[in-house]
Amino acid sequence: MKIQKEVECVTAIKFIGEVKFRVIEITYVKGDLFACSKTDSLAHCISEDCRMGAGIAVLFKKKFGGVQELLNQQKKSGEVAVLKRDGRYIYYLITKKRASHKPTYENLRKSLEAMKSHCLKNGVTDLSMPRQGNPGS
Repeated sequence: MKIQKEVECVTAIKFIGEVKFRVIEITYVKGDLFACSKTDSLAHCISEDCRMGAGIAVLFKKKFGGVQELLNQQKKSGEVAVLKRDGRYIYYLITKKRASHKPTYENLRKSLEAMKSHCLKNGVTDLSMPRQGNPGS
């Protein structure tokens, strides 16, 4: 894999009158998502109906299965469904109601926030995902 660009972001978190800083490293990589470290959690976008019939979703379905497990979670647009496979989390960002619908930035934002919350609660520090953010296309 070839590293395309490295970026460091600093986020400020306020704790009762004092500000603490946490450095988040974001590395953009061009290559096969499934070639990342086996300890990285993975994420991608799907619809509420969990069809996963096109694009990278097909590969996630083949590699990790669990479609009924995802459906049983009954997640709605703007939420995140989660599978645990081989000691890592696989995140399914729910960005639209049906596979034939278009995602929205609002649902993408909400599902990313839901994933962030799960990551923080479960100690996830390494996450790999395909580039996101082209709703409506």
